Amino acid sequence: MGFLSKVFGGRKRVEPYDLWSEDQEQLAALESRGGVLTAPRESEFFVAFRSEPGLRAAADELRAMRVIHEVVEPSHDIPEWMLFVRAYRTPLVPDFLRETIDVCERIADKHGGDYEGWAGLLTDEEKGL
Repeated sequence: MGFLSKVFGGRKRVEPYDLWSEDQEQLAALESRGGVLTAPRESEFFVAFRSEPGLRAAADELRAMRVIHEVVEPSHDIPEWMLFVRAYRTPLVPDFLRETIDVCERIADKHGGDYEGWAGLLTDEEKGL
């Protein structure tokens, strides 16, 4: 995640899920809040685009891959187009998180966007509901 870390090679994959170190740290934070990493949950991945054509090309590619996503137009002083990749009732590990981050980064690089990260929501059980 992040252009400068790619350019300067500050990223590395870590075990046990072969994630980028910053994503493993975020996953550990989710777990420290009570998240059960293998529990099915809702998650979102964020890709920003400065232009609509790049976003539309990325959305077309995701559609062809049958990946659930949403296009959000610029609004309220936010000049970027956003692509939200979503998953429902899907465990983050062992493979889903890594594979989806890799797809989002590839799509962003290919179509002139910036992959901005992910969020995994707590399940109702984890929230104590």
